[in-house]
Amino acid sequence: MNIFEEVLHRLSSKTRARQLFKDVHAEDLERIVSRLNDVLTEKQEARAKDEEKRKQKLENIEAIRQLMADRGISVNDLGPGTLEQDDVTTTKRRRNVQKYTFEYQNESGETIKWEGATTGRLPRDFQTYLERTGKKRLECALEPIQE
Repeated sequence: MNIFEEVLHRLSSKTRARQLFKDVHAEDLERIVSRLNDVLTEKQEARAKDEEKRKQKLENIEAIRQLMADRGISVNDLGPGTLEQDDVTTTKRRRNVQKYTFEYQNESGETIKWEGATTGRLPRDFQTYLERTGKKRLECALEPIQE
C-alpha cells in the first residue's frame, strides 16, 4: 500500500481519523484542516480552469463545423493525412532492433548459437556464461542477422 492509499484509508473513516489524531492538539488539527482546505480550493480552481478550456474547445469545434457546413465542406473533403488523428493512426513507429547471432558455452562445455538482440532477456545459460567469464553480450556476437 503506498502512502496515498494509507492516508486515504486512515481518513476515510471518522473512527480511524480520531485514532490517528488522538494525541494531536486542537490548534495543530485546525492548521492541518486549513491546509487541506487550501489544497481543496486549488484543486477546485484547477478543475474549473480545465472545464473552461474544454468548453472553449467544444465551442471552437462547433464553430469550425458550422463554418464547414456553410461552405459545403466535409471532413472527407480534406483528404487523407491532413488531420492530426490520421497521422497518428497511419504512421506507427517500428522499433529498429539489430539482431545478432551469439555464440557461448553452457555449463557442460557445449558451444551454443543463439539469435537475439543486444538488449532484453537472455537465456539462463547465456546469462551464467556472461557472469562466469565477465564478458559483455556484444563480445559473443558473431554477425548481425540480415532481415
